[in-house]
Amino acid sequence: MGSVNGVPQLFLFVLSWLLLAFHANSSSDERSTYIVHMDKSHMPKAFFNHHHWYSSVVRSLKSKKPTKSNHHRFSPSLVYSYDNAAHGFSAVLSKRELETLKKSPGFISAYADKTVTLDTTHTPEFLSLNTANGLWPASKYGEDVIVGVIDTGVWPESDSYNDDGMGSLPTRWKGECQAGQEFNSSLCNSKLIGARYFNKGIIAANPGINISMNSARDTMGHGTHTSSTVAGNYVDDASFFGYAKGTAKGVAPRARVAMYKVIFDEGRYASDVLAGMDQAIADGVDVISISMGFDETPLYEDPIAIASFAAMEKGVLVSSSAGNAGPALGSLHNGIPWVLTVAAGTIDRSFAGITTLGSGETIIGWTMFPANALVERLPLLYNESYSACNSTKLLSQLPTDAIIVCKEATGSVSKQISVVSASNMQGAIFVSDYDPELFELGGLSIPGVVISTHDAPAVINYARNGVEPVASIKFQQTVLGTEHAPAVAFYTSRGPSPSYPGILKPDIMAPGSLVFAAWIPNTSTAQIGSNLLLTSDYNMISGTSMACPHAAGVAALLRGAHPEWSAAAIRSAMVTTANPLDNTNNPIRDNGLINFTSASPLAMGAGQVDPNRALDPGLIYDATPQDYVSLLCSMNFTQNQILSITRSNRYNCSTPTADLNYPSFITLHDNTSTKFVQTFHRTVTNVGGSAATYKAKITAPLGSVISVSPGTLVFGKQYEQQSYTLTINYKTDGGEIISFGELVWVEENGNHTKSHRTCNISYMASGSQRVCLNIIWFSFISILHCSSTLANHDNYIVHMDLSAMPKAFRGQHGWYSATLQSVSGNVEANTNIFNNISSSKLLYTYSHVLNGFSASLTPAELEALKSSPGYISSIRDLPVKPHTTHSSQFLGLNPKSGAWPVSKFGKDIIIGVVDTGVWPESESYNDGGMTEIPSRWKGECESGTQFNSSLCNKKLIGARFFNKGLLAKNPTITIAMNSPRDANGHGTHTSSTAAGSYVERASYFGYAIGTALGTAPLARVAMYKALWNEGSFTSDIIAAIDQAIIDGVDVLSMSLGLDGVELYEDPVAIATFAAIEKNIFVSTSAGNQGPFIGTLHNGIPWVMTVAAGTMDRELGATLTLGNGNTVTGLSLYPGNSSLIDFPIVFMDECLNLAELKKVGQKIVVCQDKNDSLSNQVDNIQNASVSGGVFISDFDGLEFFLQSSFPAVFMNSKTGDILKDYIKIENNATATIQFQKTELGTKPAPSVASYSSRGPSISCPFVLKPDVMAPGDSILAAWPSNLAVSQTNSKLSFSNFNLQSGTSMACPQAAGIAALLRGAHPEWSPAAIRSAIMTTSDSTDNTNSDIKDIGDDNKPATPIAMGAGHINPNKALDPGLIYDATTEDYVSLLCALNLTMKRIQTITRSYSVNCSTSSLDLNYPSFIAFFNAKESKSVQEFQRTVTNVGEGVSTYTASVTPLKGFNVSVDPDKLTFKGKYAKQSYKLRIEGPNQMDEETVVVFCYLSWIETGGKHVVKSPIVVTSLGTEAPS
Repeated sequence: MGSVNGVPQLFLFVLSWLLLAFHANSSSDERSTYIVHMDKSHMPKAFFNHHHWYSSVVRSLKSKKPTKSNHHRFSPSLVYSYDNAAHGFSAVLSKRELETLKKSPGFISAYADKTVTLDTTHTPEFLSLNTANGLWPASKYGEDVIVGVIDTGVWPESDSYNDDGMGSLPTRWKGECQAGQEFNSSLCNSKLIGARYFNKGIIAANPGINISMNSARDTMGHGTHTSSTVAGNYVDDASFFGYAKGTAKGVAPRARVAMYKVIFDEGRYASDVLAGMDQAIADGVDVISISMGFDETPLYEDPIAIASFAAMEKGVLVSSSAGNAGPALGSLHNGIPWVLTVAAGTIDRSFAGITTLGSGETIIGWTMFPANALVERLPLLYNESYSACNSTKLLSQLPTDAIIVCKEATGSVSKQISVVSASNMQGAIFVSDYDPELFELGGLSIPGVVISTHDAPAVINYARNGVEPVASIKFQQTVLGTEHAPAVAFYTSRGPSPSYPGILKPDIMAPGSLVFAAWIPNTSTAQIGSNLLLTSDYNMISGTSMACPHAAGVAALLRGAHPEWSAAAIRSAMVTTANPLDNTNNPIRDNGLINFTSASPLAMGAGQVDPNRALDPGLIYDATPQDYVSLLCSMNFTQNQILSITRSNRYNCSTPTADLNYPSFITLHDNTSTKFVQTFHRTVTNVGGSAATYKAKITAPLGSVISVSPGTLVFGKQYEQQSYTLTINYKTDGGEIISFGELVWVEENGNHTKSHRTCNISYMASGSQRVCLNIIWFSFISILHCSSTLANHDNYIVHMDLSAMPKAFRGQHGWYSATLQSVSGNVEANTNIFNNISSSKLLYTYSHVLNGFSASLTPAELEALKSSPGYISSIRDLPVKPHTTHSSQFLGLNPKSGAWPVSKFGKDIIIGVVDTGVWPESESYNDGGMTEIPSRWKGECESGTQFNSSLCNKKLIGARFFNKGLLAKNPTITIAMNSPRDANGHGTHTSSTAAGSYVERASYFGYAIGTALGTAPLARVAMYKALWNEGSFTSDIIAAIDQAIIDGVDVLSMSLGLDGVELYEDPVAIATFAAIEKNIFVSTSAGNQGPFIGTLHNGIPWVMTVAAGTMDRELGATLTLGNGNTVTGLSLYPGNSSLIDFPIVFMDECLNLAELKKVGQKIVVCQDKNDSLSNQVDNIQNASVSGGVFISDFDGLEFFLQSSFPAVFMNSKTGDILKDYIKIENNATATIQFQKTELGTKPAPSVASYSSRGPSISCPFVLKPDVMAPGDSILAAWPSNLAVSQTNSKLSFSNFNLQSGTSMACPQAAGIAALLRGAHPEWSPAAIRSAIMTTSDSTDNTNSDIKDIGDDNKPATPIAMGAGHINPNKALDPGLIYDATTEDYVSLLCALNLTMKRIQTITRSYSVNCSTSSLDLNYPSFIAFFNAKESKSVQEFQRTVTNVGEGVSTYTASVTPLKGFNVSVDPDKLTFKGKYAKQSYKLRIEGPNQMDEETVVVFCYLSWIETGGKHVVKSPIVVTSLGTEAPS
């Protein structure tokens, strides 16, 4: 089983969720889906086939009257007919109809289909926009205003882009709808009027790259969300899984949208951003919304600054996001003087769950659990020990069908949520008054609710003292009008702007937290538990990316109402009318500050945008392009640097000034200043309707005196201008870093009040530098990557002086092309190494955002270009690009000898995978070297959403999908990806692990780099998608296996399972019995609920059950200390940056967040002493330090390795070296280098801590698991549109992913089974399983016993690892095998005391013979139960082995000691006269009928050793004191 949503995690894809009881109680008449087993010998001869018989049976159940409940489903209906994996059908029936069915001839049994029950826009109302008056009607809702969105693309089918009520396109529009992959021009309409895409920069930097979605279609969701926020049309009854239900709409619902896609999964380049903005201006947009930015980039190299200057000249307002690096000061980006920079705030809406105690008391708390589940009258648990909710081990000892009450957390509630989630409790109540990360970013994957400290005592009191206390929780409640809104979001970046701190930024704040808007339907938006991902057409996400389009929408409305206003005038109107108060009339609070104190203008600008007041601002502060140039002239830029921005020599520097006519003020001084005086000059324009008089009202910052002259401004008419000066006389501010006040111009006898924020900042330059420069940054998902080293060719953006263009050229493109040819020719002549310079070097010609071009150049060509006429400057294109499989080598597979060449690498063996689907474009499914498809194959490649039959090939030979069960249970549901395409990633990973083709240079961001290939690289893959983001039903799983049998697969791989299910109700057990009858080998995963005993699922006697182990590979980082010593640690941090010579400090347990925030840009070392690792990681991430080193001996470090910030994990032995160095060295430093891969590490393998342990609850008499295979950090294929990691809240994508779990081990075993089937086609599934088990290794690569990480690295028992670690080459020639027939399995079922009908449910045969029932299956392992309930002190086992070696052979028994017991074998010598000869023996275990209380499991091994030969046939023997009913 294997390890989503953007956070370090183990993909525990466990279908135990199929049994979660998130169902409301049904009435007896309500219909449900049932799986019905029938005796086909009862089929009347009148029917041609079983389907017709089953249809007739179901029709005969039809009631004369419709059921009262569920009235839209009047009749029972057939869902599936089964004829291979089961005999019977699934149907939608009422309980009454089911009772009637039970009386029908041939009825055997029936049970309910088991399920994972998956389980608006308010911001315009919050901004006071309404249809009666104000900005909406005045602007005609933004009618015909065109908003260009620079982003990740658009999902044009979303209802938010419907063009109902939209008029014809404005005649000034010059744009187009560019066709591309899965996108054609007909997808645009009168709402979405244009869509283009720009990726030449990506392609030039990565010449061999494959763009996975080469069109304007959105594969990330970001662009769809932002564009629908700004101008989405009306969509009724929209919601996010029942939350925020209402009418979705954009801020300017009648504005037009034009999308310019410049962000791709494969990379993000400045050249493409420039090209997108350039085209937007040419097309004629009125407003640009751009939710991205560049950090620490000077204005003359910032493509947004450069392009937006050109936009401003055209009257286009550019709204940009401030960034999400808050709450640190100086973290803001897009501090560009001529754009609107927008911070993010909260809104007056909360999402709630209602908790009703058994006493009748009702309490409302916060939740966003995405299901309409009703947790009803479950026991309420509270205890001082386990209610800390910080130990999964403690919680796992509690009954899961209960609600746990967790005490108030010392830090974030997130740690408690993850612990409770891992324990599988059915409900939880957490206590917190405000957790910014949770309440502002959302997400709650378990049925829980967060209540206040005020309400907590009542709940705890009742839980402690009530008689059998119970509680119920109802979800999907939305509460409007919550107080203290807005507040500044904790994550929003703060000013001053590093690029130019002399202008107060941000400008304003707009709603940014949990904003509801359209989303792409093929990626997950929420999850339930650790593995169930959900999709939706709408999503709620947070970030300044969400605030930016709100401001853009308001700007569009203002442009509609005041088309004569300049971009500066629109910005001024929004800034001077912004509201600094929340809905309680108190100053807006800052959620990023301790105790949520009042926000400063560096956090929120002038305040929350107020659209209706901005409609009529009274006065505005205007600015011309020359005003901005005068500001640039004062910045000590060179003339060429200024020209890079302005593109024109028509501006001059005759009056340079840093005093821009801006509607805010900021003074900067170092903290040694005792006093200073600064004067500002401002000019305001009266845009009111007539003459007016304004008087100044001043609130001075602390320690300052402010004067305004004149204090009264008199305007005789509209558009008249008046000027004033504002002087700040600073004396002292009492040591405050920031102090602020405001200037308000109040109209006499009028409606206008204009506020202007003033801000004093104690600002001292730091000597330290950031390592990585020039970073492009999504504002809702930030990522840090260093620029790559300059290669032979690189992309450059070149600025040219248009006045130098010779008259012979008709246009810029021809001039630039000729210039490049000239440069290339000179280089060729001078160096004689460049033989052919193609015109393809020119990537883009820019004529709007700048005068110049981008091109791919060598260093020599760049130097030659600098001497060309008209050259101004150039900057390197700025990338953010993401920077194996070893398991086959670890298993000993090699192309020269052993299982690979003997089996011809699995050639023509067909592996069927039942999973979440497949991503067919992955290189792992390339069919290079594959022969024609076997003629016996009967499968097909089904078409569906984003999937057609041409996507299959000679490797991926079949793909089908099954969701009728899901649809029958949810008749109105919309399947987001109704096809075999994988929208989850799990199926792509498992299927490519089993049989992926060779892919060179595969890696996970540089980790595990090498050639990726499946265990059986020439086997065929057939995908059967039965697991869906919308839900997974057993009826669909059975149908999938049923079809796989019909299609002719040889091996089935199923990384899924159900917990606590009897064999006769387990769809995997039922369907796989039919598979083994057809000689199909089935590999299944053991589950990920270890290290606890008795947690294993798929303990099915006729399948292979696979545990997960580690490999001899460590992925991590090296720390080079200042003294030259080097230590190593574990890490999967995906950033391709290194921390070089950073100060390093030891902060003990790192539990004091306030102290950590004072550390600054250092590497912090933390010691895990009390299972506090999760809190430490959270604190280091929130403290915004440079990196973290965590010293811990925790056995579950794999949960933390995929960190979103630079982090390294090491054991205490290595950590002591590091701590000693820091202790001795006064100025300790360290360098961390990531992306290190070390092979051959020892000891390996070990049993993974998460791997579920036996015995099996469903059949404890067969020892499970069977074997162990590599399952930890397995590299395999992944859908290119699904995030694999997160860096500083920025999602990262890759074609390969590292996942851990028994889901990853299962396909390794399936691949080996495919190799053995290819080498030995005559072997039965039991023979293949036996060969794998009896040749597996019980020792590691140090020749010591394999260790169990989950049991303090003690020797692993067979209930953890089965017979041992799988060894494919030895399994090729096992010597002896233990075979089993279907009759043997039936005898076992008979001995389990199952009723005949239950046995028939599994076997589908109605001539079952139970005359020789026996629990003693001919299995290559032994398990004996010695406990108080067993009277026997002796247990015997009978086994028969078959010689599959060549010729005569003799084997002698050898048994290792078994503590407290005697084991004997009779006979102890077996002689075989030839191949396929059989011999039998008895194994006898003698001992006390009750074991020592402290001893739960003891084990040893029986080995049959060939005399004078090479074969050793080994079987594990387990003796346990556990009971056979339900091990625990």
